[in-house]
Amino acid sequence: MKDKRVLILIPHDVGEDNGITVRSKALCDILNREYRVAALGPNSSYAANVVVLFTEFLLWMVRLTYLISQQDADCIYCCADYFGFVVAHALSRILGFRVIFEAHGIMSEENKAKNRPRIVIGACSLIERFVVSRADNVVALSSGILEFYAKFNANIELIPAFLDEIFYHKSRSKTPNLRTIGLVGPFDMPANMHYLNFLYERIDEFDPRIQFRIIGKCADKIVDPRLTYTDYISSRDEYVAELASLDALLVPASVSTSGPLNKILEAMASSLPVFVTPEGAHGLDYAEDGKNILIASIADLVACVNRVIFDSARSSSIGMNARAMIEKEYSKTANSARLTRMIGTVLGER
Repeated sequence: MKDKRVLILIPHDVGEDNGITVRSKALCDILNREYRVAALGPNSSYAANVVVLFTEFLLWMVRLTYLISQQDADCIYCCADYFGFVVAHALSRILGFRVIFEAHGIMSEENKAKNRPRIVIGACSLIERFVVSRADNVVALSSGILEFYAKFNANIELIPAFLDEIFYHKSRSKTPNLRTIGLVGPFDMPANMHYLNFLYERIDEFDPRIQFRIIGKCADKIVDPRLTYTDYISSRDEYVAELASLDALLVPASVSTSGPLNKILEAMASSLPVFVTPEGAHGLDYAEDGKNILIASIADLVACVNRVIFDSARSSSIGMNARAMIEKEYSKTANSARLTRMIGTVLGER
């Protein structure tokens, strides 16, 4: 019987599709088998203006105080939600529920990589230490995150980013003399805009037989016979079909993230070779250059693509190895038991 209630907090609109919301939906799907599960998030979209974003979250925290009080939760799972954690932690002292924080990255380190002002980095460091040290349990999405935060909380464990592998598949290329490489957005975020700038500035350096598919919301379009755009994709099935139609994925990231990128895992699950910079590959604990992924610097990335993309045997081998890695380490099948066992331990059931 589902006699325990787990409330998942996310810092984004639950109806959106991004790395955090995709993760929260996967958590709901697994935990719903044993618990009564609900997800809460603000109804606001991403805003580039920091003041607007901060104000929206403060208003959300006030509303969240009321919503949590009405939920009768036994456990609150904060999916990379620092603001939500502050509210949940305060209420847990009154209402007696447990609070888990899931760390998708190391906020202070990522802001250092972005060359943010010292005051911003310092504020991020204070926030993350407060959250991690006071959580009843911490979930880390990569070994680097685990190692960094373990000094603040001994109750921490690695449960990597995972996806439901059964939805992803690879179609055979129907045009042997052409290749289609995808870039995945959305491209209204500064970090992803760099991908477009990289491609637009270097498109003539790629083999002329390569075409590019720009997947996701994109306002900065150019007219080029080698480029096609999907714009916003609202359906997971449509997105999976887009991935399946590709021959490879390109991720020319310029800033390191401490957690793995979902877009890379999804492409690997689709048996696609992924061309990525060292910055983009950071946090992928089981990725091996030349075996299940292709890692090259920004300066060498185009040459790497041109050298490998038409080598069918090598591309196929990398794609198959990528899929095998997903099934073993980053799949729903491999991580479901680990997640439910951790929740059970926090709730005192195991």
